[in-house]
Amino acid sequence: MKRLLLGFGLAATLAYALRELLGAPQPQPTWDETDNDPEDLSQDLAQRAREAEGVQAEEEAQTS
Repeated sequence: MKRLLLGFGLAATLAYALRELLGAPQPQPTWDETDNDPEDLSQDLAQRAREAEGVQAEEEAQTS
């Protein structure tokens, strides 16, 4: 049983190593392709805050 588990472990390790060595490198997205561009993030947060304040003000006006 130990030999069987050891064999599976070694086979999995070799398969993973070969995949890493022979596989094509994964492309890294640029800032333009992501949703977390630092330049846009501050604007998005400010816009969300303004929207939240607007919704909160509307709720308070409706309850009054």
